[in-house]
Amino acid sequence: MDERSIGSLEDIWPLQAQLNRRAGIDTLALGEAMEEAEGGGEAKAKVALRTEVGRALKNYIDALASECHELQECLSWKHWYREAKEGRQYELQDLQNARVEATDMFFFWISICQLLGLQPGDLYRLYAGKLGINHKRQDENRTQAEHTTHENENRAVV
Repeated sequence: MDERSIGSLEDIWPLQAQLNRRAGIDTLALGEAMEEAEGGGEAKAKVALRTEVGRALKNYIDALASECHELQECLSWKHWYREAKEGRQYELQDLQNARVEATDMFFFWISICQLLGLQPGDLYRLYAGKLGINHKRQDENRTQAEHTTHENENRAVV
């Protein structure tokens, strides 16, 4: 498959897995192993696998955070510079680079999903469930202070 035939998450998933394997982390295999291990298996092996997945997950989370910072650098966010004094704080300075940084974030986000054993279909289903919760939270006009009392709602999203 080449770049011209990418039309869905289903097309992207194996491409990202292949890219990750080239970098030395088989995100799909680790995610599949996690799924299988959750169903049973030896406790010691499960701990070792969770540690391996956790290490890879930390790497991808760090990379994703770095891309977030790079995206932020496309803004005039520093309050002490002229842009802020001229009322242009948070002005987007580099739209093209911002788009590429957002795409870089997507690469790492997919990798994280793969490590967690998620497939594109899972994401559609989980998104729909979480969207319902988010609408409910807005409809009920909840406060941030109430957030922790309702966090168990996330566990119901399957």
